[in-house]
Amino acid sequence: MRLPTATRIDARYVARRTLQALLVIALTYVLVFVVLYVLPGDPIRSRIENPDSPLPQQDADKLLQYYGLDKSLPEQFLAYSGRILQGDFGYSLRTGLPVHEMILDALPSTLALASLALAFSILLSLAISLAAVFAPGETVRSFFHTLPGLFLSVPTFVTGLLLLYLFSFELGWVSSIRDEGFKSLVLPALTLALAVCAPIAQVLIQGLEKAANAPFVATLRAQGNTASRIVGVHVLKNAAIPAITLLGLTAAELLAGSVVTEIIFNRRGIGWQTEQAVTYQDSPVVLFVTVLVAAIFTTINLVTDLVYPLIDPRVDKTTPAAPRRSRRQVAESGSPA
Repeated sequence: MRLPTATRIDARYVARRTLQALLVIALTYVLVFVVLYVLPGDPIRSRIENPDSPLPQQDADKLLQYYGLDKSLPEQFLAYSGRILQGDFGYSLRTGLPVHEMILDALPSTLALASLALAFSILLSLAISLAAVFAPGETVRSFFHTLPGLFLSVPTFVTGLLLLYLFSFELGWVSSIRDEGFKSLVLPALTLALAVCAPIAQVLIQGLEKAANAPFVATLRAQGNTASRIVGVHVLKNAAIPAITLLGLTAAELLAGSVVTEIIFNRRGIGWQTEQAVTYQDSPVVLFVTVLVAAIFTTINLVTDLVYPLIDPRVDKTTPAAPRRSRRQVAESGSPA
């Protein structure tokens, strides 16, 4: 039985976007490999020849053979790529442990932090934008209008240190050393959320102001709809369409922001592992983390692209996607990327 035309078109759209995502991940891997292994200053050979911590010749020979440093660069690339396709991402030059085990052990901590930060950022951006547009009193609305700009102007490490000083050192509500489960997640998640909720709130404010003055609002009032229903169901839905694209970009940025936050709050996640890998020139770990974050970032954006047409039927699923714009461009225009 032949499928309807629309279904076949949707399948082609999904296949095209998926192939684009895979291409981005592959190009990221090639670029990072070139930077780490092809440019001068090979970190693996530097580790072998480091006079401060010399390796026994037997161990050095094993590393040279394992990473193919005695072969040409194309042969090294093919050998490394072949091991990755088999699930072998190498060994840490710092600890000697398999790279994938180190990162996968740290991944749940970072995902928990990023998930809670994303939830906080959604709640904060909704609260700020609704108050900035619909709160009674011009003074109150002006105050909430200024909050996103204030959050953007304060660096993440400053926010983290202030929260740590207040709630840990002064009030003693949270330990700065021990892992106390969910309670230890709140401050770092809030630190990340304050930074990433600002552009989402800016886009929502613009969208809410535009949607609140649209002609369909007067029609809904004439039909007897309550103000809360008009705002919660109709106005917010229309205003949230541009913010959804921005939310997809923001979700992946939480992983990048975890580097500073995990160091401040002494969390042993991917951010902390990345900082240690860069400090000790642990190139296999740097390569794996970079490709993993690129894969997560690309997957989130792929899901956003696939969900977006379901939310806004005006999006043409049969044409190539427009070039993705930056968070700043989306925030300034208030229109979807």
